[in-house]
Amino acid sequence: LECTHKNTEQCHYTYVTKFTPSQEEVCEENFEKSCQITFKQQAYNETVRKCYKPTEKVCNGQGEEVCQTVYESSCTTKYVEKQPGKFVGDTACEKLPVEICGAGCVFEEGEEECHEKVLTSLVEVPEEHCDLNPQKTCRFVTKLVPKLSPQHQCTIVPKETCILKFSTPKQVEKPLLTRRCLDPPPAASGESYDESDALGAPLSTSAVVDLKL
Repeated sequence: LECTHKNTEQCHYTYVTKFTPSQEEVCEENFEKSCQITFKQQAYNETVRKCYKPTEKVCNGQGEEVCQTVYESSCTTKYVEKQPGKFVGDTACEKLPVEICGAGCVFEEGEEECHEKVLTSLVEVPEEHCDLNPQKTCRFVTKLVPKLSPQHQCTIVPKETCILKFSTPKQVEKPLLTRRCLDPPPAASGESYDESDALGAPLSTSAVVDLKL
């Protein structure tokens, strides 16, 4: 058997991952709220309680006629609904001028007189209207895109080669020893083998006797 050893170069392709930059557009959608406030007139009925104390002129007819301006107290009460079903009175008073003429007259304040009156007032009530408007915003971002690139790669691998080699046959002289063996002749009647040439151990005397019997 004859073997030879040598180094062989084995090559193959391996794939390397490479990244290349790429521009990509990314968009986002947001919503913008747009509101508008308008005022709407709405009528409300208010109950007003009005009270005043009249100035009474008491004259006895003596003396010259004199005119005089006096002021009467006039109060107005408005019932305002602060909470649903709950009304609160809001009272405001003022002095109203009254001109009175007469001779020998004196002025006295009379008893308070009150009466209620329903007034209609207009109030501006705000109303708000809102809308949602979609807004699309886009921008460019840089992303890395993977790519497989082939690359040639070689390695050294040890190699063993073995063959079965036969040599050319040739004649060689060797001595030949021949050995012959002869068997001894069979024993005649009344004779025995020589114990020196026996193949096995001799039998005992008692055993011979038994055999003869």
